[in-house]
Amino acid sequence: MPTLKNADIADVTEGDVAIFTIKSYWHVAYVERVLRNAQDEPVTIDVSEMNFGDEPTFAEFRSRWKSANREEWSRALCCGITDNYNEITTRKNVAIETVHQIWSPDDAARDGTARRRLKALLGRVKEVINRFCELADI
Repeated sequence: MPTLKNADIADVTEGDVAIFTIKSYWHVAYVERVLRNAQDEPVTIDVSEMNFGDEPTFAEFRSRWKSANREEWSRALCCGITDNYNEITTRKNVAIETVHQIWSPDDAARDGTARRRLKALLGRVKEVINRFCELADI
């Protein structure tokens, strides 16, 4: 993760990947929305993600994976398994201070302001196309 060509956290935009450090492993989430203050600085983000949650209790692990083996449960916890394993969840208003890194698939534009404007414009175009497709039943 540290060797990725990361964007500045201040340049986070919709469509980026937020990278968090949880215990001894990395967790990634798709940035759905960025909320900014009056100075155009990111304050919070809304994200979609998988496998984010609390550690399952042994009873939850046994029920879900049909295993009564405490060693398997312990290994699963070491790998970062959660009670939301294999489920897509969303979190809103995640403090930007909790983000360790931002990775952006947009290598073409590294200027934060121009990049944000371009991504916002592309996002609006995508919304219009999706609405048109819904109305046209395509």
